[in-house]
Amino acid sequence: MIISKRKYYCNFFIAIVVIGAFIFMGVPVANRYLFHIDVINTICVYALIGEGAIIAFVIAVTLMKNKGLKRCISKRILLRTIERNLISIGACTKNENKVYADLPKIKIRKNKVIIRLSNIRIRTILERYLDSFSTALPERYVVEDYYITQNNAEVIIMYEDIKTYKPEKYTLKEYISKVKSMGLLELYFDRKHTVNVNDYPHFLFSGSSGSGKSYFANEIVIQAIVKGWEVVICDLKRSYGLYKDFTDYVYEIEGILEKLLSVESDMSERMRVLQPELDRNPRVLAVDVGFKPKLVVIEEYISLQSSLDKKQKEELERVVKNLSVLARQANIHLMIVMQSAGTENIQSTTRSNLTKVLLGNAQSNILNATFGSGVDIPTVNSKLTKGEGLIQLDRITMLRVPQIDDIEDIKNQLSAVP
Repeated sequence: MIISKRKYYCNFFIAIVVIGAFIFMGVPVANRYLFHIDVINTICVYALIGEGAIIAFVIAVTLMKNKGLKRCISKRILLRTIERNLISIGACTKNENKVYADLPKIKIRKNKVIIRLSNIRIRTILERYLDSFSTALPERYVVEDYYITQNNAEVIIMYEDIKTYKPEKYTLKEYISKVKSMGLLELYFDRKHTVNVNDYPHFLFSGSSGSGKSYFANEIVIQAIVKGWEVVICDLKRSYGLYKDFTDYVYEIEGILEKLLSVESDMSERMRVLQPELDRNPRVLAVDVGFKPKLVVIEEYISLQSSLDKKQKEELERVVKNLSVLARQANIHLMIVMQSAGTENIQSTTRSNLTKVLLGNAQSNILNATFGSGVDIPTVNSKLTKGEGLIQLDRITMLRVPQIDDIEDIKNQLSAVP
């Protein structure tokens, strides 16, 4: 079996240490019965102490370099896996007279693997196998992105170590303070994702019951209220009652459809007022001429559809499609919450204009139904807990919804918001 050069010399070092220990401990025993020379015992004792000191020094330097035993072990496991993967696809140089293979130089930094590409043949192999190679990491790691640098000098693999992740936890006061410190059009998803609604105006949250999608939607509603947005909640299952006093809250079927039609009218009015400014500057937004951003939440979209007759359903789909296509410049932003985000449950044009978030564990068919086929989906081998999932922005990455300890106190906290 071919091993890496690093592994070969590591094994060689361990073998020397073990053999040396046996010699330095065995020679005094043999000397006791055969030679009876005191100086031999003294030499062996000092040699054993010296060997122990060298081992202790190497261990100390290694632990300091890797900032602890756990990180050292996890880094070695990751490095060994990458080396095996390189050897398995032939991205190495084999020498007939040696039992080890020369591999590209590998560096592991915080959440990043860097593989130097000094050999054209190895670079060609890695380009061919990059998809499968990059995602073949141990279960605790989730690959978030991978690419070859523009100068073709390095392969970069961005990953996340699930076992070392520390959940974000806030009190409501802390969370509200964080939201206030952000821009008007920015929404905080987690420590890795701050989303500007000018770039990603509408959202689709999906996931099975208990996945945390409604909890996440609640956080977005809180952010919108704190920022002074207008908030419309179409809540057929009546789960957003905490925000009644701070939003335009509708839960009756007929009222929901009427409310969405009024939102569509508001969009038309905003665009009418905005048009003279658009003639001078096509990038101008409704907030630039005095309108407040508006968040429109549609909870349990599938249940809402099934509760309508055919004519009402067609009208609902028309309005939602119209808003998803045209409402960005009017600063009206949709957030649709549903269990399954497949094309059979939501119109394809509408769906294509929504930033997709899938929470909870999902099989490959659900992943493909949510994000589409032919896209790079991070390999997640570990079970996801409530509030964990994937989000599709420039690429699909891991999302972890922050926890708010005292969210039940939301009325008092929002009442105190100026």
